[in-house]
Amino acid sequence: MNRRSFLVGASGVTLATLLAGCQRSSAANLRLAMVPNSVPAQLLKAFQQLPERGSSVAVTPQDSLLKLYSLLQDWHGEGNESTPRADWVSLADYWLASAIRQELVQPIEVTSISRWGDLNQVWLDLVRRDRTGTPSLEGSIWAVPYRWSHLVLLYDPSRLPRQAAQLKTWADLLRPELTRRLVLPDHPRLVLGLAQKALKASANGADPAAVAGLNAFLAKLHQQVRVYDSNYYLESLIVGDATAVVGWSDDVLPLLRQYRHLAVAVPPDGTLLSAQLWVRPQAVPAPAPAATEWLNFCLGDDFATQLAIFGHTTSPLLWGVDPQQRPEPLQTPPEIVLTPAIADQSEFLLPLKAEAEDRYGRLWQSLRA
Repeated sequence: MNRRSFLVGASGVTLATLLAGCQRSSAANLRLAMVPNSVPAQLLKAFQQLPERGSSVAVTPQDSLLKLYSLLQDWHGEGNESTPRADWVSLADYWLASAIRQELVQPIEVTSISRWGDLNQVWLDLVRRDRTGTPSLEGSIWAVPYRWSHLVLLYDPSRLPRQAAQLKTWADLLRPELTRRLVLPDHPRLVLGLAQKALKASANGADPAAVAGLNAFLAKLHQQVRVYDSNYYLESLIVGDATAVVGWSDDVLPLLRQYRHLAVAVPPDGTLLSAQLWVRPQAVPAPAPAATEWLNFCLGDDFATQLAIFGHTTSPLLWGVDPQQRPEPLQTPPEIVLTPAIADQSEFLLPLKAEAEDRYGRLWQSLRA
């Protein structure tokens, strides 16, 4: 069982439910490619039932964001116009730069998106890129964000020593009681990034070696790690193989509903952010009305509320909004909330120049050696 199927099962939403009512690709006037439950089934159904839309939706499901990226590559390489393609593909922001460089996606005209002007500047900065995929004020809009999450620290207090303080900061990952009891993502930029945040440095610095104390911090952190795992880390905590794990808020939130003895923290030093975006495959022609209406739907207030209820995650419209003004499912437990103050200290992982990528790669290899 992988992490995605574990979470979908826990939330009561199955792939069959997700696809219920959706049409075959050839008959649909809106085609989406996404990870199951990336848009909850209830929202797909709501869009199809809008009286003024009359839209039928076909979903091409993939079980990981990486496979969605591979799907874009496959479509780009086929050059077969008869091959069904999606109007919109869900893509992690981390992959956007590479998709632009490889010409897998095309710029998006946002003048017809009614709520585009309501988005915080942070989203425009994320999706406005030049042709190399680098953020640029002069670039084009390459994607439309529709959900986001943040990295959190999840742990089992019952496995800490009696009277031990709660885990609150990234530096707390170095506490002796977590020796070989910690699970971190199997992702170099995430691990190196949280270490940089612990030392009050940017996760996007060109030279991580320039961060004072980083090598020593990483050496100690590695001694704490039971395993680097991005797929089964939640199960490791539940069965007791780990005391603490680092994972995404939208993965963790439904788990906290089921396992109420667990505790969570968003370090005040700032955390790392991730967004899922709608991108348009390069070979797909100009968007049909249903494709444009889908983007408007995804940036609506009703979508934001239902996404919180059924998807356990946050709409871009809620960035910077006071926690008490967010949908109730996103307010509890309060320890998982990304407050505006912490958000100001948090970062998306941005593309690096080749020299910087090499530095991060060498640092990761030396850490894992």
